[in-house]
Amino acid sequence: MVEGLLGREPLERRVEELAALFELTNALYRSRTLPEVLEAGLEAIVRVLGRRASILLFDADGVMQFVAWRGLSEDYRTALAGHSPWRPGDADPDPIFVSDIRDTAEPEHVKARILAEDIVALAFIPLLRSGQVVGKFMTYSAQPHVFDEGEKSVAVTIARQIGFSLERLHAEEARRAAVEELRESEERFRLMAEEAPVMIWTSDRDGRCLHLNALLREFWGVGEDFETFEWGTTMHPEDAGAIAAAMLAAARDRQPVEVEGRYLNAEGEYRILRTRARPRFAPNGAFLGLIGVNVDISERKRAEAQRELLLAELNHRVKNTLAVVQSIAHQTFRNGAATPEASAAFEGRLLALSTAHSLLTRSHWENARLDRIAEDAFTVQGVDAARVHVSGPPVQLPAKQALALSLALHELCTNALKYGALSVDEGVVDLAWRTEPGRLVIAWREAGGPPVVAPSRKGFGSRLINQVIASDLDGTVATAFDPGGLACTITAPFPGQEARQ
Repeated sequence: MVEGLLGREPLERRVEELAALFELTNALYRSRTLPEVLEAGLEAIVRVLGRRASILLFDADGVMQFVAWRGLSEDYRTALAGHSPWRPGDADPDPIFVSDIRDTAEPEHVKARILAEDIVALAFIPLLRSGQVVGKFMTYSAQPHVFDEGEKSVAVTIARQIGFSLERLHAEEARRAAVEELRESEERFRLMAEEAPVMIWTSDRDGRCLHLNALLREFWGVGEDFETFEWGTTMHPEDAGAIAAAMLAAARDRQPVEVEGRYLNAEGEYRILRTRARPRFAPNGAFLGLIGVNVDISERKRAEAQRELLLAELNHRVKNTLAVVQSIAHQTFRNGAATPEASAAFEGRLLALSTAHSLLTRSHWENARLDRIAEDAFTVQGVDAARVHVSGPPVQLPAKQALALSLALHELCTNALKYGALSVDEGVVDLAWRTEPGRLVIAWREAGGPPVVAPSRKGFGSRLINQVIASDLDGTVATAFDPGGLACTITAPFPGQEARQ
């Protein structure tokens, strides 16, 4: 035997080996850490195989390092660290028993360092985990020694026991790491779900709340003790049936589901929530309950409704505008009168219409100020501001009335430029309006122009003024052809909307 059971009788040696192996098994069973396993293994090796021994394991870089030893100097461990006949992962290698290091093919400097440590015979016993090398243990003798079958057998048995323990520690470490990773993952998910910008929930098979994140608890005004909260009571009665049916179908078909419905929030307001949910099932197929995400789409729905309303309104306005344009074109070019003068008149009327549209667009087609409508009527046709006088209180006109009055003022201005006060240098126009209970009165008066003569028939301008005022303003037009200047008074219902200064 190598300085261990050397000289003892075979039976005595066998009894000692069995005792050592039994104590090793017992010690390894109680071991919970790597140092405990190494100490138990080293104790058995020394007891059975010799006074000097070591255990080495591959490190993270695949280098064999001393991790436990008896009777070895620090210089020896430093010099021989990394020396190994095997590489990490080698499968099921055989032990190596060296009777005399001087008879091996090892490099001379290696043999010299081993001999300097007073080592002649030594054994390399691989430590395996899942059939692959993870390290080795070694036993040493100061004298040449031929290892017999009993020594080899007990060495392999000790190595196998240490290997089993290393595998168990590795599995336990992996399990602890997995548990810790799961715990950290669950904590990350909990934090992410808790602070998510959407409403996240889980329920049990009966629909009771298992989890509500912060945003959803705030939505419903509930605290951490939400287990008894009856969330179903917050559903709008008209939506509850469809939502319940969709959830039941999703559980039956094992499919995700998406539904929309109205829910009462903590402020007592119904909000529209879009819910995406997925049923949960146990490994045996039992239904466990609906994890889901709610998103408040109330504002989106309002915006969609507003957009549809605006599109419908725009469609209505475009149709009305096209009808006006069609009427203007029909009246302007009636009887095939596509003369340059008629074309210019048509373009002028379209320009007046376009100008009014631009003015209304700036106020989102809600209303337009009367003074700005009047200002545009003169500016578009290049009338000198010194020749017109505009006065009246601030008045807001709805879109329809603003368009009608823009066309009417355009026709009056055009007529004044052609035949009336604005056709001569001395002529002026006074445009004034006033509000009376329930009505608006607009007065157009010309002065300083050529003598006025009543026309023998109404032109398109007169017909257009009467038409738009009657249909769009629900008002009346009174025209007086005074020799001193044309006077036109427009009277229309007025709800009392005064414009802000």
